[in-house]
Amino acid sequence: MTIYMSSPGQSHSIGVFRADMIASMETIQDTDYMLAYMFATIFSGLAIPLVGPYVDRYGARSFLPLTSVCLAATCVLMSHVQHLSTLYIGLSLLRIFGQGLMCLLGAWLVGEWFEQRRGFAMGVIGIGGALSVATVPIANAWLIETSSWQDTWITHAWVLGLCFVIPPYLLVRNRPESEGLFPDCQFDAPPTLPEEETEYSPHITRDNWERREALRDTTFWKLVLCWASTSLVGTGIVIYQKTIFQSVGVPDNKPYYVLALQACVAIGTCLTAGHLTTRVQARYLMATAMFLLSGAMLLLLTMTSPWMAIVVAILLGTQGGIIRTVGSVVWVNYYGRKNQGAISGSALSLAVIGSALGPLPLAMSSDYLGSTVPALTGFFVLPLVAGLLVLTAKPPKRTIVSGT
Repeated sequence: MTIYMSSPGQSHSIGVFRADMIASMETIQDTDYMLAYMFATIFSGLAIPLVGPYVDRYGARSFLPLTSVCLAATCVLMSHVQHLSTLYIGLSLLRIFGQGLMCLLGAWLVGEWFEQRRGFAMGVIGIGGALSVATVPIANAWLIETSSWQDTWITHAWVLGLCFVIPPYLLVRNRPESEGLFPDCQFDAPPTLPEEETEYSPHITRDNWERREALRDTTFWKLVLCWASTSLVGTGIVIYQKTIFQSVGVPDNKPYYVLALQACVAIGTCLTAGHLTTRVQARYLMATAMFLLSGAMLLLLTMTSPWMAIVVAILLGTQGGIIRTVGSVVWVNYYGRKNQGAISGSALSLAVIGSALGPLPLAMSSDYLGSTVPALTGFFVLPLVAGLLVLTAKPPKRTIVSGT
């Protein structure tokens, strides 16, 4: 539910409002809107690492209701946007509380409550993101068409206020130990983890890295490149999918259904990827996701018929399910539970910045070169390089002792 409720701040939701908000405000052009979106996303990416350590200290039980209230209030603010300055503020808050904090808190809870079953649990919460992609853009488009974009933002605020302020406070507990339990809902302390037998064995550490140590580790940056590449390419495609698909004859009202198909494929892939994280090292799964993303971009570059959009959706859905699951669980698996908010928050911030930059290459390519092909070529190369690099990202070994 946390991941699903983050949808007001996600690109697939914000993108639906873009055309109607620009038309309503009159003085704002598409470039102005995208620059505001880029600024907001970069600002959010820089803010999230500052919040991560406080999540580790105070936990999700306190942060979730507060974040929901703030996100609902931001939706109300967005319903009153009439000027560029207000748009900058509104989008910045949407990205901080929606894409940033909500997603961080969902992954944080799974990292605390699960260990051996962590990958599968992360796959289950990944379904929340996939369902959001499948349902929210279509719902937004229908609500905007039947009422207005202002009322649609108010609807988001009501849903958040009624469904996700009190329930998290009543139902969420931060850590199993405070309830007399251990991870994976065990009543007894878990046995010592077995030594890694082969290079294909999954890696789960009970050591606790400091954030400064993780940032010095080359594996961290290779994994971040995969996450950031996915955010950059994925956000660009989501924002400009209508333009890209229309160029090969996909009707005006069909791109959102292609996105829904992509999300449906991701739902099944999340569970499969979660199951595989207990059997296969993260780097092999991350590399697979990158090669699928690169393949989807190659197909976008060469497709000539509307039906090929279905194949693109299947590839992107499979890739999204893998990266949504493995890319969320790998930080706590590799660097431990104690500082997972700080470490995963730093990784998330770079992914968020990647998503800020995603639409810009497509916009510049279209405006200055008359086609999205040059940008899509870059989108093909980037994940390919990231996939090759992450294959060399072996599980890290801690060499610095905390407090020394």
